[in-house]
Amino acid sequence: MKPPEIPQLISELIEMSKAYLAQETVAPLRRVARFAGFSLLAGLLFAVGWLLLSIAGLRLVLDLLPDSALWSVLGYFIGAAVAALMALFVMWLVNRPRESP
Repeated sequence: MKPPEIPQLISELIEMSKAYLAQETVAPLRRVARFAGFSLLAGLLFAVGWLLLSIAGLRLVLDLLPDSALWSVLGYFIGAAVAALMALFVMWLVNRPRESP
């Protein structure tokens, strides 16, 4: 029985190396990219929802206040303050230390 030739062994090694690299790098990167895409989409939808809720809250405050330029400015300040406080609250929730089980 004749052993395989060296060029044939080298070509098999190159083919196996390519398949291994594709299996160990490309496939996991595709999963990470898919996860990152869904995460970015969720973040974008969350931001749009937050913007719409903030506008709705501002409109509610403006409707509750009397009609005047000064009250309108106060309504915008109240709306901005509430939106900023809610954003700070969400950031605090995300960054608080977690208890280990």
